[in-house]
Amino acid sequence: MWNAPNLFSLVVAVMSFVLPACGDKGEAEPEKKEAAKTEKKEAGKGKDHKDRVVLSPEAMKNAGIKVITLKAESSSETIRATANIAHNQDRTFHVTPRVRGRVVEVYASIGSAVSVGSSLALLDSTELGEARAEHAKAVALLDLAKSNVEREKRLFEQKISPQKDLLAVQAEERRAEVEVRMLHEKLRLYGLSDGEINGSNAAPSRYMVRAPGPGVVFEKEITLGEVIDAGKKVFTISDLSTVWVLLNIYEKDLAKVTRGTSVKIQTESYPGEIFAGKVAYIGDVLDPQNRTVSLRVEVPNPNRRLKPGMFTTAEVVTGGASAKGIVIPSSAIQKIEGKPAAFVQQNDGSFAKRDLDLGKEMGGRVEVKSGLTEGEQLVVEGSFALKSELLKGTLAEE
Repeated sequence: MWNAPNLFSLVVAVMSFVLPACGDKGEAEPEKKEAAKTEKKEAGKGKDHKDRVVLSPEAMKNAGIKVITLKAESSSETIRATANIAHNQDRTFHVTPRVRGRVVEVYASIGSAVSVGSSLALLDSTELGEARAEHAKAVALLDLAKSNVEREKRLFEQKISPQKDLLAVQAEERRAEVEVRMLHEKLRLYGLSDGEINGSNAAPSRYMVRAPGPGVVFEKEITLGEVIDAGKKVFTISDLSTVWVLLNIYEKDLAKVTRGTSVKIQTESYPGEIFAGKVAYIGDVLDPQNRTVSLRVEVPNPNRRLKPGMFTTAEVVTGGASAKGIVIPSSAIQKIEGKPAAFVQQNDGSFAKRDLDLGKEMGGRVEVKSGLTEGEQLVVEGSFALKSELLKGTLAEE
């Protein structure tokens, strides 16, 4: 039988065990509710940012992210065609020595920038040496003939020598002058200046090959020690401050184009950048197979960014300008969930997806009716990596 004191002690012991457990459960409930709120808040935040991508600087570098600032521009009716860049043939120079000689020095190589008169190579020419020797001999004979004339003049004036002697030395002087002029002209045809012809030269057989115009050496066919014949092409120089863009347009568009028509040039090397030129020549012959006519466009190229051999897209502007709008490179557009989209870099460094409503295409560029505004930083390279990252995040959330 339990007596009263023992029963009381047992009740106290049971209550001391049960009450703390109930207290712990009461304290845990608020913590669980707070955690649930935080989790819900974070989930809501992720939903608000589901169309944003954040990349580390290293990931951005690996993806090749490149952005441009959007500017509103006028779009016009255009003729679009593929084209290629070529040397400006009016500013291309083939360098050929005018005398035969052995190469003793070469001063220029492929890629060298040269100006008018720059030294390209030095030849040792027996032919030139002989011509200069003949010229020097003729000059010496002319000096002698002049001295004889002066002497005969004095003798004639003193009535010591007859007039026929004076006339004879004067005729000899004229012959010597003709000989000097002839040999002087011969040396000029070799490319020597008057200063080089009349000045003293310690090495009369040396011949300097010089650049006839400014530009960049892009062909070199000369080596030390070889003997070069007169007229052989040894260097080709091109002035790349302007280049030609060559394209063909269809017969039906011919009436829309005239000399001086503006042309916009775009390349894959410089996405979003436009190079301006004008039609300089319209072909006089129609290609009977393709029914096309060739156009030549001259484009300024001050920094030599456009390289001969590049393929480009040309837009020949044939209509008046329309209202300004946003036009972006096709490379900036990605298909996401079957809809066109692009990515815009935000102030915090993240990239936001923008759904686009597109208009007409203009040879590698597309008009944007809605979805982008002027001044935003549009991703024009590396957008596929952002698309992949966005889809990966979406799948992770699902």
